[in-house]
Amino acid sequence: MPLTARLNGTRLISVDLAPEAFEALRGEAGLQMTCCDAGARVKRSVRGLPFFAHAARGACEYAGESELHAHAKAELLHAAREAGWAADVEVRGRTPDGQTWRADVLCERGRTRIAFEVQRSGITLQDLHARQATYRASGVRGLWLMRTRERDLRRGQPWQADTPALFMTEQRTLPSLGLALPEFVHAALGGHLALFPAPEAPVDLEVQQEPGRCYRCGQTHHLVRAVRVRVPEALEVQVVIPGNREGVGEWLNEGQWWPTRCVTWPAGGVYRCPTCQMLRSATRFQPKWFQADRSYPSSTIGRRDVQLTAAQHDWVVQAAGQVWTYRSLLDP
Repeated sequence: MPLTARLNGTRLISVDLAPEAFEALRGEAGLQMTCCDAGARVKRSVRGLPFFAHAARGACEYAGESELHAHAKAELLHAAREAGWAADVEVRGRTPDGQTWRADVLCERGRTRIAFEVQRSGITLQDLHARQATYRASGVRGLWLMRTRERDLRRGQPWQADTPALFMTEQRTLPSLGLALPEFVHAALGGHLALFPAPEAPVDLEVQQEPGRCYRCGQTHHLVRAVRVRVPEALEVQVVIPGNREGVGEWLNEGQWWPTRCVTWPAGGVYRCPTCQMLRSATRFQPKWFQADRSYPSSTIGRRDVQLTAAQHDWVVQAAGQVWTYRSLLDP
């Protein structure tokens, strides 16, 4: 359901036209689609959204766009303009080396260009990053609204800084932020969104662990089940590091945040005492990390307002990823 067409060389946007002007286009022989130059017809969706349709079936990849896609493009376009940005829909561009791209909505202010993309169908992460690289080569910041990969996007992802992506519902809301689509556009273009954890921002740490005591040396240590990195005063915003993630014990020990030594949960159930290197076995199998918080009687220890070094922050991002949140939650 494209929103643009061309008549006698003039580009038209259906949602910008007055109702009578849009209806006056019915039967215009020179009306063409901008996506493939095929003949165009004017239509309205069941919800009343005006759009242009291909006059005849063909091989154009944009002919099958859903009503969700069309409504989302219209809302993105209007919200961006309300936020004070110059915005256009279904914009074509080309990288310096000749690769072509087409943005659902392109927003511009000064030298800054941001493209909003609505991805209704499935896409591999490889293709997603490749399309983002095409935008980057053109000096455009791409922001993806996905109807797939909900489970992945609920969790932190290490690639969010390079390829920003959030899950969007059929009702065009962003559940991870609690925003409707227009509100999200205002927040994104207004600089009110940020990734967590952010460099140099304090965090709260909570370690779910299982205490262990070596019978040989008598020293106590902790087997790590999961580490939660949370926003101070907003504990619902968090990323979780599985206790069996390689290096998590060393990362905790390096920070010197805990009174005893931490040990990464052993993948094979056997590990060495961090003090005397005596072989020991874990008392339980490590559960899946996202079930570790309530299902097992492990104890937790925590520290508030921890200041991570740059290296410690980078390790968290690679181990657990980052999530999008309001910048106001990250401010002191």
